Amino acid sequence: MPGALIHLATGAALYLIGYVIFTSYTTGEHRLKHNLLLLLACIIFSMAPDFFLGIYYLTHLEPAVVLMPLQVLTHHVITPVVIGILFLVSFVDQKRRPLWLMGATALIVHILMDLFINETNFLW
Repeated sequence: MPGALIHLATGAALYLIGYVIFTSYTTGEHRLKHNLLLLLACIIFSMAPDFFLGIYYLTHLEPAVVLMPLQVLTHHVITPVVIGILFLVSFVDQKRRPLWLMGATALIVHILMDLFINETNFLW
């Protein structure tokens, strides 16, 4: 899938940024669990909007004509809604606030990368 490596690297970089910014969350009593959750949130949310594109490139079960409208719907409608929900949840769930904020940040960075970086044959 074009751009998979760059989105994975971005998720890892966001984890390192979140680890430094949220030291009270990542160095507490449940350090390993919190670090793993933060890493998964950063990587999953940085790659999640390309789910349908990944299905197409991995399986070719559905033609691109069927999956591309879903890809566009994910990027233009679902991702902004999820970003808003993650910001709202971060105000309600103070205990896991770094997870929600870094997840929303990963989605925002994903959209910005899609706007400004040509992913065709990028590191491939």
